[in-house]
Amino acid sequence: MKETTTKDTWEKLEKLYIGKILSNKFFLKDQLYNLHTEEEYDIMEHLNVFNRCITNLMRVEVKYEEEDKALLLLRSLPSSFKHFRTTLMSARRLFGLRRLTKTSFLMSR
Repeated sequence: MKETTTKDTWEKLEKLYIGKILSNKFFLKDQLYNLHTEEEYDIMEHLNVFNRCITNLMRVEVKYEEEDKALLLLRSLPSSFKHFRTTLMSARRLFGLRRLTKTSFLMSR
């Protein structure tokens, strides 16, 4: 069957690729939610991996609020950041991701 209209073509493409997009979203979310760094791992490299996960999710139209991204990043830090994580989480307002990233980098030095 040949598609004759733009609508028919679009529906055919959706049928072919929607499953792949959904499984890709699940894979990318799983990758982000299970991201964790060890003590000896370079914090800048970890931040790059974290940001790459967020960017990949944005490409498949998954969006996170800044507060949620900050919380995900905090949870992915090594145990040596325990007091830092507790302090930020008990603050009146959770830092945005940009400020948290800068602070995490300074703490790793």
